[in-house]
Amino acid sequence: MNHIKFVVAGALALLGVLVIGGYLADPAPQATDRASAAAAGGTLRIGVDGTEPAYFKVDGVTKGFDYEMALGVAEGLGAKPEFKIMPFSDLFTALEAGEIDVIGSQVTETAERKQDYDFTTPYFVTYLSFLTPEDSTIKKRGDIDGKNVAVVDGTIHERYLAEQYEDVNVIKAKDEDGAIQAIASGKADAFFYDAPYTAPIIKRAPIALKESIVYPADDAPIGFVMQKDDPRKEQIDGILEQMILDGEWLKLKKTYFKEYPLSEVFKDKGA
Repeated sequence: MNHIKFVVAGALALLGVLVIGGYLADPAPQATDRASAAAAGGTLRIGVDGTEPAYFKVDGVTKGFDYEMALGVAEGLGAKPEFKIMPFSDLFTALEAGEIDVIGSQVTETAERKQDYDFTTPYFVTYLSFLTPEDSTIKKRGDIDGKNVAVVDGTIHERYLAEQYEDVNVIKAKDEDGAIQAIASGKADAFFYDAPYTAPIIKRAPIALKESIVYPADDAPIGFVMQKDDPRKEQIDGILEQMILDGEWLKLKKTYFKEYPLSEVFKDKGA
């Protein structure tokens, strides 16, 4: 969620129990507690923002790329998963408070975020997109300069706009629907977001939208986010690497992102 939620954007698995929403009132676990939980498998509480195709439901059945990657990780850990759905902007607060153990929502790794959190080895990279009204004159990246562009607050998109474009006025929204409302009301000319997640947004938008611009960002890896020094990170890294090497990752990528070319990041790992 990004979402870049570049970001950008979590997590682990549903083998039999699905817990939606709600937070545990327990205090943040100490490192020794997390180590004991890791050794015994324990419970992994995964924060997600419920965005297709990362984590969503069809006829009551949970699906999603990040969801299925999390299932593989949980199986490797022998952990009991709990998924907690919340707005993307609340995920990091919940992680810091110890209400969740990992974030599994297409979070992009950045130098700033790595100062405060640990990221697992990448399990995807970011593809960026600008959504605009169908009659928009925005057709190429140079057309973004001087425009009002909506982003989901808390994602990495705001920084990317500042780094890659000139004279852009950022309109912060709480979530995707808020960003689309900014376009519908005339406050924003475009919505800057992760390309893989635009199809359901276009479908439910109250106005006719199109994906005017799409481009890859192979230098923006996506990983599950954890508290600093969580002892489970090294084991999760190994599980993710094995999922890539044994073909499971590529199968999921073709299921949920078949229209996107394979990133050099994963070619280098043998995918």
